[in-house]
Amino acid sequence: MLSDSASLILSTKSTINPCTINAQKTAFTFNNIDMKNVMGEMWDKYDQFALKLVSLSTEGAVSITFSQQGHITYNLRGLEWSNVIYETTGSNMNKEWVPLAYGFLSPGVNAINPLIINTGWSFNFKKGNRYENFEFALSSSYYTNASEFGVFTAGNNYNNVEFHFLFEPVIPGKMNECAIYGFNSTPSTPSINSIKRIVSADRTEYSYPDFNMRRLCNLFWDKHDDFEIQMAMWSMNGTGVNAGDIRITPVQMSGLNFVNNGTKQSNNTDQLNLNTENAIIGTIINPNGTSAYAYDMAYPVAPVQFKKDGDNVPLKIAFRNSENTGPTVAAGYTSLTRPFIQIAFFVKPIYEVEKATLNINPWGLTTTETNLGVRDTDYITFTLKNIDIRKVCQSFWDKYDRFNIFLTQTTSFTTASNSSGGYRLEIEGFDFIPQLSLTNTRRQNQVATLGSVSTFVTANEVVSNGTMASLVTTFYKTRSIVDLKLTASTLNGAAFPAADRPLLGNFTFTIVGVKM
Repeated sequence: MLSDSASLILSTKSTINPCTINAQKTAFTFNNIDMKNVMGEMWDKYDQFALKLVSLSTEGAVSITFSQQGHITYNLRGLEWSNVIYETTGSNMNKEWVPLAYGFLSPGVNAINPLIINTGWSFNFKKGNRYENFEFALSSSYYTNASEFGVFTAGNNYNNVEFHFLFEPVIPGKMNECAIYGFNSTPSTPSINSIKRIVSADRTEYSYPDFNMRRLCNLFWDKHDDFEIQMAMWSMNGTGVNAGDIRITPVQMSGLNFVNNGTKQSNNTDQLNLNTENAIIGTIINPNGTSAYAYDMAYPVAPVQFKKDGDNVPLKIAFRNSENTGPTVAAGYTSLTRPFIQIAFFVKPIYEVEKATLNINPWGLTTTETNLGVRDTDYITFTLKNIDIRKVCQSFWDKYDRFNIFLTQTTSFTTASNSSGGYRLEIEGFDFIPQLSLTNTRRQNQVATLGSVSTFVTANEVVSNGTMASLVTTFYKTRSIVDLKLTASTLNGAAFPAADRPLLGNFTFTIVGVKM
């Protein structure tokens, strides 16, 4: 939907609109921002707005006393936020903090220019005073209370930073209604006001027996029946020395009434069991070492749809192993002082486009065909049998005759040096619309090329890519049970080195109906 928009760039180096800033550059405020001047006519037309972060960059040297002080969150307050729960501060109704962006700064690498891909998530706020103060404060990953924001011990000094914001209107029932839930796994986090949290002994599951979705989505919960939840950014401190696919940690969520979801959660060779209740909504990569850090702001992973089923839900966030058959086995999760993981989840209403999520992998397959499927020796191709697409697309399967299927996330482990740095991915199993001609009335295009998938070129590395829905093809509804086959080929047409195993990983697809 086309709408009004406005931009605001704030820089601690600005001499035109200077900020007040402390000596360590851990807390700074831009005073008296004229919101009407920023937004123009939009300011008088709407009562709610969406603040979207477009880019973030820093400049200059930093000094930190130990590495954890460089693992930071940029927090913002000053606007009257709506639809926010931030586990470090509790319920931020009014002018409290939101976790705006994650990053890592170190003396050896003193610049950060993260690629931020905003796929619609936003921080919503109500129109308040015309002149507002934008107050920023840094916090380290292990901070557990907002009173610590901006307060760093002597010897920790940070650099200049610039933010580029986009403002759009929030139009109820049409666009930009959004809520943020800021998750913080820090073990010592105290009880959060009115949010009961139970942490498992191995610190891989975080349960909320009575999570109040109405409170989180307070301005739009009653107006809709269908919603989606998106994992939009994450940050973590290394939990221990981990290598290989142990570093792959899918993030599983349960407790919401997920619809249109099929998640492979078993290596049972008797049959494919697609779980509908436990959705993988993203993946984090464990850094290799306790003093290593990782974050991702370029995380365009598709949301997972759920249906409103009561105001309070038994929400659970679980960190899984790479195969999604049990808890993560990465080192350090049982430590009394770890893990330090921060994740921002955004909840939005479904306006028109319902979507289905299919999460699959070749784990459990062998070179001998079973009821689960089959793979080749080097994971260049694999087939999963008897995928019930009608069940995956349950709420909208009968509404359409054709569908778009997007590859929205890949996660893989490269065991050897891969000089190509990627592969071309083909998919079989659906009745695809011919990609080279629309004149084929028989509609029997059996193989579709989704596009190129990026991997690491160095050995023993892990990569998780959100594809921004750029890998897509279309298929007709001619059968509801399919055997889905994926095949990789090198970009230069040569053979893969034997140790590459390009398809040894996880694949998340999103399916939407196509209106005729």
